[in-house]
Parts: sequence; structure tokens; C-alpha cells
Amino acid sequence: MKTNNSPSLHSYVSRSSFIAPQFMTPTSWAEHAPFAFWLVENFKPNSIVELGTFYGYSYLCFCQQVASLRLPTSCVAIDTWLGDEHNGFYNESVFNKVNEINTANYSSFSRLFRMTFDDAIDVFPDGSIDLLHIDGRHRYEDVKHDFETWRPKLSNYSVVLFHDTQVRVRDFGVYRFWPEISKELPHFEFTHNFGLGVLGFGHDVCPALRPLFDASHSAEISAAIRNSYERLGMAVAGNPIRRNEECPCGSGQRYKHCCGSIT
Repeated sequence: MKTNNSPSLHSYVSRSSFIAPQFMTPTSWAEHAPFAFWLVENFKPNSIVELGTFYGYSYLCFCQQVASLRLPTSCVAIDTWLGDEHNGFYNESVFNKVNEINTANYSSFSRLFRMTFDDAIDVFPDGSIDLLHIDGRHRYEDVKHDFETWRPKLSNYSVVLFHDTQVRVRDFGVYRFWPEISKELPHFEFTHNFGLGVLGFGHDVCPALRPLFDASHSAEISAAIRNSYERLGMAVAGNPIRRNEECPCGSGQRYKHCCGSIT
């Protein structure tokens, strides 16, 4: 059971964290879906832009929650859908699948831009993007270029996500850029599933996200949040939460007596 000294997770985990993704496409992002659902619910961005979409898993999670909550959010995915050195190169079937799902489910608020990130930049007015997910080619120079290029487009309310902050193989360089950009700004990092950096870039930090960013200053609370979302992510990836297991919401109750009825 939860003790008086255990950190409360009510500010970081909600019923949305237990939602199952509707579309399980090939991905290295699977275990971050619970946080994506929580983030959209609590942040309620007016606009979401994703740089690097591949099979669309993360983007479709954002769209799923926007649709579920009936938010007035516009969503845009930007990719050439040709591949790169890190994801490999692929044929038209990848774009066709993402386009098929998007058209059937989210076309009223979601658009797919098949172009390079640099070519798409002028489509967006300065200060217009609330949630930017950077997940293109992962070399240090690439992620730095993507952030600096898109930086003027970020709103005063914005959050930027960086995937693969924990990957230190080949020429991946997000792990080098992340500490550079996050050291002076509100942030939180999940270390499971290759790492996900959450950066509060705007001057007006969303009040619902402030506790998450403040948690980065506490080793105990950070560990509790990471452990919770790692377990939730494992459930998405195929390791279900057992009925008698402690609920990842942090209540201290068994899952069957807490959030077990949600999934």
C-alpha cells in the first residue's frame, strides 16, 4: 500500500494514461503512448506538429486523443515518407497506410504534408505551434537544425518533444543535444523506450504541466513518475498489468481495485 512518505502521482497520471492505442503500427515509440494521451488531455494544445512520422504511431496517438476529447486542435504530420539512414528506406506502402488511417478517422482536423521539414517551415506562421514533436533523422546536427529552424514557429505556450534521448549508438546525437537545450528551460525526461525529452519552451508554461517540470528537481518524484509510465508503456507493448499488481497510478491499491476497470 501507499505510505505517507510515497510521492503522490495524481498530478502526473490520469485515466487517459491507461488508454490503449487504437492503431498499433510498427514503431520504436510504443511505450510512450500513455504519456502522449496524458499530455494531450492536460495540455490541450491548439496545434500539434510532428516532424518525422514513419508509420504514424505517435502521431496517431495524438490524433486519437484529440478526437476522443473533441478538442479544437489542428494536427499536421510532416515527412517525406521515403525513409532515412536511421529508419531505413521504404516504399509507398508506409505512406499509403498512414494516409488511409488518417483519411478514415481524423481528416477533419489532421493533415499529412509529404515534404521535407525545411520545405514545410513557411506554411506555419511564427508563434503558431503549441506542441512540436521532433523525431526525424537523429544525428546531433539534424536535431539541432530541426529545433533551431522551427523555434520561431513555437508559441509562448509551447512544449517540444524529443525522442531517443537515451540512444548512444551509431551516430545518434539527440542525447547530446537534449542536455544543451534543457538545462535552462523547464523539462522532464523519460528514460525508458529509448528516452523521451519533454521541453517547456514557451514563456507561459501550462499550469497542468508545471508539476511535471518541477518534478525534475526531485530524484524521488522523478523516479516514481518514470516507473509508473514505464510500467504503463510495458502494458501497451504486450506485458499486461496483473490484477493483483500495484496500480501504476500511484494509489497504492491493487490494479483490480483501482484503474483495472478502465482498460
